[in-house]
Amino acid sequence: MPNLYNYTFNESANTYTFSTKNNIEYKIVFIVDETLDFASDIPIPNVFQIIIEKVTDDIEPFDSLVSKTIENIVTIFFINVENSLIYICSQDEERAEKRFNVFDRWYKKSTLKSVKKADNIVRFESGGNTYIIYSSLLYHDENPNIEFILSAYENIERVVNGK
Repeated sequence: MPNLYNYTFNESANTYTFSTKNNIEYKIVFIVDETLDFASDIPIPNVFQIIIEKVTDDIEPFDSLVSKTIENIVTIFFINVENSLIYICSQDEERAEKRFNVFDRWYKKSTLKSVKKADNIVRFESGGNTYIIYSSLLYHDENPNIEFILSAYENIERVVNGK
């Protein structure tokens, strides 16, 4: 693996942080996500949402070590094969689809051999408006709960739309 940025882990907050050579700070957070529980007949353990936040407001020039550092953090996360990650692209400034595509490119270029990805684009109506949520699910190919996880993930749109 290429050189990575040094990162620190705050166990109580389940947060990794690192700074780039340009003094741009990133925070990677894993929070418990119960979305799949609502779309499943059984509780699904060890599902987390990953939040990747650029803390510094400065514009970051392209830096391949950022994605490699995040990949290393995700690799550590999947040491527990029962862990799953949901990545939800925020609608901030209408860039959700662009973020979704960036995440897809990152995954395709990654070396996460035993980690698989499923995508789900959920459309729903609220207050007369149509909304789109772009999401991806990462899971270890040896996860013993994968059948339930994928079934629930595929059911999210149905549940959101009350079907």
